[in-house]
Amino acid sequence: MQLSKGARTMGRVGACVASAASMLVLAGPASAAGDTTRSYEHGHELFTVQLTGDEVRDGGDRDGNAVARLDLDSENERVCYVITWRGLDGDVTDFHIHAAPRRSDGPVFVDLFNDRHFDGDRNTVADCVHSDRSKIRDIIDDPSDYYLMLHTTPHHAGALRGQLD
Repeated sequence: MQLSKGARTMGRVGACVASAASMLVLAGPASAAGDTTRSYEHGHELFTVQLTGDEVRDGGDRDGNAVARLDLDSENERVCYVITWRGLDGDVTDFHIHAAPRRSDGPVFVDLFNDRHFDGDRNTVADCVHSDRSKIRDIIDDPSDYYLMLHTTPHHAGALRGQLD
């Protein structure tokens, strides 16, 4: 049976989210900071990134931790993610990809979510956002120049950070 492009795309997104969710359940967010895994799957670039307060240059939330899985799909101009965190003070409000190498701060490059309020104690969020093909290709071509930042109400500048490698 021939599926429409939309059905195939939704199937890929669902498979990515299911795969990421199962990986998060097995791995949990307590792994060491800075561990990043990359693999190619159906033309997508996948990253698994550990986020900690230790990676935040101005402090962050040292008691919290998170693990995120990104699926960068330049062909469909889409970034899908699953992030699980625990032990954060306040509410989680924003999640972005920033442009800067390790030990440097940089501007928001891709908004994953903004102005939301999720319980910081423990939660998982999964979604897909549109992003320009050129931005996605820039990340894929040189991932070490980008990092993930999770923001909370008490840590507006950033609670947890994880560098893509």
